[in-house]
Amino acid sequence: MIANSSILKKHTSTKRITRIISLTLVLVGIVSFLVLTWDDSLEFYNNATGLNESNDKNEEESGKKLQYKLPNLLEIADGFLDSKENELNFLKVKEEILHIQSEVEVDIPAPASENELSFSSTSFRTDEIVTSTATSKISPSSSSSMASKKNDGQKEFDPKVSFLDIISTSPAVLFIKSSQMDSIFLKNLLQREFEISPELATVDLEKHSHGYQLEKYIKQNKLSINPSTALESIHSPYLFLNGVSVINNGMAKDIIEPHSEGLLLSILKSEARGNLLVEKKDIPSNS
Repeated sequence: MIANSSILKKHTSTKRITRIISLTLVLVGIVSFLVLTWDDSLEFYNNATGLNESNDKNEEESGKKLQYKLPNLLEIADGFLDSKENELNFLKVKEEILHIQSEVEVDIPAPASENELSFSSTSFRTDEIVTSTATSKISPSSSSSMASKKNDGQKEFDPKVSFLDIISTSPAVLFIKSSQMDSIFLKNLLQREFEISPELATVDLEKHSHGYQLEKYIKQNKLSINPSTALESIHSPYLFLNGVSVINNGMAKDIIEPHSEGLLLSILKSEARGNLLVEKKDIPSNS
């Protein structure tokens, strides 16, 4: 019994020592955790405080920039007033300075687009004043449209283009001069004695705005004449069927003689080439 009790006491004391050590280790761990947590929170607080202070400094500096105003130029100008003779000039300068101070406080340039009016901002220094300047820009599209309008207004007459436009209106085209007898004779002859379909198109060169140039082009390029023939000897009218000239040797030889012999209709039909209907009208006799 005595041996058992001694063994029990030893076992109880060992258990107690183990509990004390365990509790001691737990307390040490808790204290260490609190210390480390306190250092981290303190460092975070210091960082946050420094960040806030730097932000405040930046805001103060930006506020100082935005709140920057002109120096009191009036006090500086007062020192230059030495005599009554400068009083009027001083008053004028004073008014200009007040006007500038009321309009401009800081130098903040505005962005300018390429196709719009761009204005440079007004800049100020303590030793000089630079006034604002304005520059205008013209877009490439507007400059090209102005150039095209100018070219349209100065476009020259092209007789070749005009001739082709007229010929395209009808297979049968007659160029005349209303003041010349040959032109009036041929026009009346074709309208009175021949049925032409599509209808004959008649162009009066004397009423055409560029009749002289058009007639010159016809003489030089559209008549089948002898190269030795002088152009001055050739006169209107000019008859074209399917773009081919019918009168190349003068009215007498190409129109009047065949008409008197009854051959003019066959000549006109041969030049019609199936694109033009040419028939002789039935003219009632006077008897």
